Amino acid sequence: MKIPYNRLHVHRDIVFAARGGKIHTFSLQDGRHISTWQHPDVEKVAKAIESNAKAEAEAAEKEHALAAHQVAGPTPEEDEPPAKKQKLASGAESEVQPEEPENDAAKPKSNGKKDKKKGKQGGENKRTVSRVPDRPVITHLTSDAEGKSLVAVTGHDKNIWVFDHDGEGNITQFSQRTMPKRPSAVVVGPDSQIICADKFGDVYALPLRGTTSVGPRVGTPQSTSSAPIKPAASALTVHSKRNLRALSEQQKRIELASRSKGDASDTKSDEPNFELTLLLGHVSMLTAMALAEAEGRRYIVTADRDEHIRVSRYLPQAYVIEGFCLGHKNFVSDMTIPVGKGQLLVSGGGDEELHVWDWKSGQLLSKTNVLSLAKEIAPETSKVAIVGLNSLVFPSEDGDVCYVLAICEGINAIFSWQVTDENTLNHPGIIQLPGKPLHLTIATAEGAPPKILTAVDPGAEGKAKSLHVFTLLQNEGRIAVDQDVTVHDTTLEAGEMEVPEAEVQSLLYNTESLRKQSAEADETGEAVEPVEEAQEDSSVMEE
Repeated sequence: MKIPYNRLHVHRDIVFAARGGKIHTFSLQDGRHISTWQHPDVEKVAKAIESNAKAEAEAAEKEHALAAHQVAGPTPEEDEPPAKKQKLASGAESEVQPEEPENDAAKPKSNGKKDKKKGKQGGENKRTVSRVPDRPVITHLTSDAEGKSLVAVTGHDKNIWVFDHDGEGNITQFSQRTMPKRPSAVVVGPDSQIICADKFGDVYALPLRGTTSVGPRVGTPQSTSSAPIKPAASALTVHSKRNLRALSEQQKRIELASRSKGDASDTKSDEPNFELTLLLGHVSMLTAMALAEAEGRRYIVTADRDEHIRVSRYLPQAYVIEGFCLGHKNFVSDMTIPVGKGQLLVSGGGDEELHVWDWKSGQLLSKTNVLSLAKEIAPETSKVAIVGLNSLVFPSEDGDVCYVLAICEGINAIFSWQVTDENTLNHPGIIQLPGKPLHLTIATAEGAPPKILTAVDPGAEGKAKSLHVFTLLQNEGRIAVDQDVTVHDTTLEAGEMEVPEAEVQSLLYNTESLRKQSAEADETGEAVEPVEEAQEDSSVMEE
């Protein structure tokens, strides 16, 4: 199968659609393809796969020929041992047949392991298989308010990419910056700052129009600081075995760096060579982030794998924690602030319900069940994992009506609720999809009903299209689909490589994996992530 579209963003009449390591732009009006940007590693992956396929085919051909030769048996000439040539005194040569050993004990013994190893490494069946680079996947896509700069994140290389956008769908790479840890959420602030959360639990700020390198990947040259950054956490502040392991490993690295500092002038540092400001940190992997505003003050709302939602002040006082929204019993994977609802926040993740908050005070206002709706589409469903939350405003004669939308991993539907004046989610609705949803975004136009753009996984059979545009209507307080248009370019589709379905699953389906193992499993040591993953996914920053 081919990698489907997995990330979408809309600015006015331009659709930015990412699939794997490519960004395609389309016209929202007629679905016309405008331009394409491709990550440099896409071509590297294609060449490595092609080279390995060729090597495998050659090796298979040699093995087939050898097997056929063994079945046919050796020729009479090959069956006899080769004659030795003995030089005579006159200078002529004569052939002397080798003497047969008198018993089996006199026969030379063969070492099976050595022969096997020799056959693999130095014989006719030698295979040359090169390592295939990590397949690039764009995990986040957004832009500034004017749509002049497009921001993308690729997780495999921890890069944040900034593109110039001419307003007509043509994008040009402006900068490429490698973050210390893999980004897990990104937004563009009103002051042209990129706010980036990572899987280690930290939130950074970096200028939108920063480094202008467009060549090779930005490295991590010498540190300009005089001392290594020490973790603010300690064994008393972390609360899981994984975090303790991560803290221990980080402390070891810091001690090692301190000892070796000054010993080698060309030692590379993990600190980037561009302006980067640490704003705040959690003690767990960050999963979602939103910018909020109340009473003229801006805030950063962050959510993590440990069920926490934190409200912090915006720059330059991001170290000030305003409060928490506590009540989830499982991971929080996404949040949305409904349009026009001020201090209202809707969050969801591994719980059965969506939570509605007054984020400023941290008060839980209401809950609404998602699992019951999911069972109407998939009756066997026993748990849900929210992939995305969004909101839209539907204009009507009685005034604007706000709706919240949700998609769940593996459930072929979009769920919707109307946001009431009592701060509850009512009038649940279901929009059925032809495949599993991967991402959705909203397109709005003044005086016209909004549209939902959805990236769908067509599956291995590929009967459905991957990119859908739904025009909406209202029906008894619910939103419904008035028209479904697919954006599909046959030429682009033909140029995509075939990818094993299992690889697509591992690349695009990772929300349910946020669900923690039981405490019993953690005690026995089963199903516990390796230390390396714990270092990547856990934070040692003190709250």
